[in-house]
Amino acid sequence: MNRLKDFLNAEDGAELAEYAVGTAILVAIAIVVYAVLGDAVNNKMNAVANDVDAPAPAGTPAGP
Repeated sequence: MNRLKDFLNAEDGAELAEYAVGTAILVAIAIVVYAVLGDAVNNKMNAVANDVDAPAPAGTPAGP
């Protein structure tokens, strides 16, 4: 019976719940940021990838 009372009075679960709420808030913020900036970041990354794939301009020395 004492084990049950100790279990019910323990506050370890409260800390876990606080961490879960904090993590949920951070995930929600990340989703909002991705929704707002996702297209802009995707477009910029595609532009960089296209520049990397583009042939070198004429007169550029050959690589090793």
